[in-house]
Amino acid sequence: MDRLQAMQIFRAVVEAGSFAGGARKLGLSNAMVSKQVARLEEQLGVRLLVRTTRRLQLTAEGERYLQGAGRLLDELHELEAGLGEQRGEIRGRLRLSAPLDFGVRELIPALQAFEQKHPAVALDVVLEDRRVDLLAEDFDLVVRIGELEDSSLIARPLMAMPMHVYASPDYLERYGAPRHPRELAHHRCLHYSLQRNGPSWTLLVDGKPERIRYRPVLTCNNGRALTEAAARGMGLVQKPAFLGEPEVARGRLVRVLEEFSPAPLGVYLLYAERELMPARLRVLIDTLLAHFTEKGA
Repeated sequence: MDRLQAMQIFRAVVEAGSFAGGARKLGLSNAMVSKQVARLEEQLGVRLLVRTTRRLQLTAEGERYLQGAGRLLDELHELEAGLGEQRGEIRGRLRLSAPLDFGVRELIPALQAFEQKHPAVALDVVLEDRRVDLLAEDFDLVVRIGELEDSSLIARPLMAMPMHVYASPDYLERYGAPRHPRELAHHRCLHYSLQRNGPSWTLLVDGKPERIRYRPVLTCNNGRALTEAAARGMGLVQKPAFLGEPEVARGRLVRVLEEFSPAPLGVYLLYAERELMPARLRVLIDTLLAHFTEKGA
């Protein structure tokens, strides 16, 4: 049995949450993956996974083995990539995390330029609207929007993201346009459920940021879905310009309360300080900063 391959298969199964998922990730058959994990357990003399009809669960021994095997695989990967980079090659793997809508609309186009210049670098991009732990979850680079917590991570400003309140022409015809933020209490508002401060929008009142609370008529965990709901006349929504402005151009949305729009949100690249940063990560950071600078973000 190839021990390194067995380690890779075991980690893929755990990360995917199933044998089938691990098999798809590695391009192997389900039978091969199951057999390799069974042989690994037999050779180690311990049970690594508890198999149930619904999910896989690591045993205590499996948890310990996963951590150790993961470190070995990562170190081997870094060693091989580093040798290539010494020859002037940019290669290896980079794992990134970004918010879903920003990733789809803004990050993926920015990564295209990097991928075209450095095809030997494998990009593993995770798009989800939660604050991942860069160090604990083995990310090389994280995109974070809004206020940053105190941490040892390095933060590089990527862009400033304008925020606006939008409504459809149909909504405004039926309900009228709010003239002041405090009138939102009497309007139909759409709420992004993953925002940290509950049903509220920050707007400028008398020149100062003020959190305006409202009672939502629709709550959803996806910004694109809320933008579509607003475009269909279901209510008012506060969203980044990269989501709202395309619908403004199509005539499906208009800005409201423009004079009360808050300062743009900061978008940052976060990464851990390293004694020797891999060339591929340094080049990716430089590429992203240059892309958004050129774009005028």
